[in-house]
Amino acid sequence: MSKIQEFLDKNFHHIFNNSHFLYTIVFILSTLLIALLSFIPGSNVGNLILFLASTFSLTFLFLMFEGLIPQLKPYLFSSEKKFDRRKVISFLLNFFFSFFIILLYFLTSPSNQLTVQFIGWDFTLPVIFITVYFGWNLVQIFYLRIGFEDISVKVNEKITLKFGVSKKKRLIDIILLVFALIISFMIQLGTFLAFLPEFLPHPGDDTEPLIWYAVSNIIILVLFIITSWRLITLFHRSRKIGESNSYSSMFYFLVWLIIWFRSFSFFSSFQGIVQSTAELEILSRFMDILLMLLTALLVLRSLGDKVYDSMIFNTSNMPFFLFSFTLLYIEGQIILITGAGSLTGVFADRNQINLINSFLIIIITVCFYWWYSEHALERKGFIVKKHFYPEDVVVLINDFKHFLESRDALDKTRIGDDEVVYFLDSKNIKIQPVEPTTEENKVVPENNDEERIDS
Repeated sequence: MSKIQEFLDKNFHHIFNNSHFLYTIVFILSTLLIALLSFIPGSNVGNLILFLASTFSLTFLFLMFEGLIPQLKPYLFSSEKKFDRRKVISFLLNFFFSFFIILLYFLTSPSNQLTVQFIGWDFTLPVIFITVYFGWNLVQIFYLRIGFEDISVKVNEKITLKFGVSKKKRLIDIILLVFALIISFMIQLGTFLAFLPEFLPHPGDDTEPLIWYAVSNIIILVLFIITSWRLITLFHRSRKIGESNSYSSMFYFLVWLIIWFRSFSFFSSFQGIVQSTAELEILSRFMDILLMLLTALLVLRSLGDKVYDSMIFNTSNMPFFLFSFTLLYIEGQIILITGAGSLTGVFADRNQINLINSFLIIIITVCFYWWYSEHALERKGFIVKKHFYPEDVVVLINDFKHFLESRDALDKTRIGDDEVVYFLDSKNIKIQPVEPTTEENKVVPENNDEERIDS
């Protein structure tokens, strides 16, 4: 049990520990309540769910900021009991305060009573929830690529370590390239054949679902051709300068797994829409509740890894932020079905949301791969660089200085590190100089937000 507890604490940010267990139970129950209410028909149910989700989310935000105060730690995070009375009182005080604030907002700020209608609760809150839902789904690839890149780098390093720079290594790189393309195509083909019987019309049935299924698979095939062409051309560019790597092939395969998973979700949702029956509707609603709870845990798991200790977050108050964010995420999906405020229901069920969500993620992933596959290879020196970042310039200048010194072409007493720093500052490159490194061992920090310097 201690090992299980250690695993849960490490991967789920102590939410199952005694110190946070009460808040986790409240979060799960609130999520379950919101999910169950979403299945009740009625025009006002969406507003009720929006009110409850906003209240619970604001409650956890208040607890997050209170978690920064050392004096409150014994009241908020006592580990002696799971349901310590002080924690219960602390939560209830924050909940009723949040309830009062949200209630006051709902009563005094409907859009039809305000000059600036957009700040009314019936406009602002639905937009925030929906933005969080789609926004988090669409940007996940930028976080997933960190793990993908680590795996790809390790694979390339192991192959290089075993075979060195040799013809055998270059042959293995080609074989891995071919395998990445073939396996990616085969799993997509297998998915097409697996779903095909579900869309074949019976005598007298409409053929439109089959046509749309065929069209969607053709689109996936086009995307496969585009990404494959990108991989092959980048691999060729790498070979032209005498470089050979397994990194690009491995990274391509891992990215394509995401595309395949989203295409599988797309086809599954499409099937649920086409073959909707009373029995399937009941099963779908039951699965919705389970999926919402599972989604909550997955968002907690993935989002928490992307938020680091800072002036706002620490290991104790982090779960409160994750609970608040996850409630926003889940409510964003529910609002699209039930409607809330001035937003009427956009989709009939969860299948339709998954359909458009999966489609958007596939497009975003392909666009991301097209850009990042080249960017990463440039940064690692596997292809000719078209752009230089400030840190690249620093390394280059220091390498050149070292090169001149090694050939006695530079007076070390007159041109030292201070002069290099002064020169960089004069060019508005505000980065401390780094030690010269060899090209094969050079590691440049990733920072996609910094201004690029065109070569």
